Amino acid sequence: MKCRMCGFEFDETTLENRGCSSCGKHGCNSIHCPNCGFANSPELDDEFEFIIKLKDKLKNRKKATN
Repeated sequence: MKCRMCGFEFDETTLENRGCSSCGKHGCNSIHCPNCGFANSPELDDEFEFIIKLKDKLKNRKKATN
């Protein structure tokens, strides 16, 4: 996983307790970055990936019409 805040890449499967050692909301669905502590949501990753693909598609479409 790549942290959306700092860009640090880490393996979320190796984190003990999903990296929630300093999280005040235990039991959340977030995975905390071991580098900066940012709470990355795996559910949002799919949405961000879709948005990035959509933006790329629109850029390519705009280039094709120019």
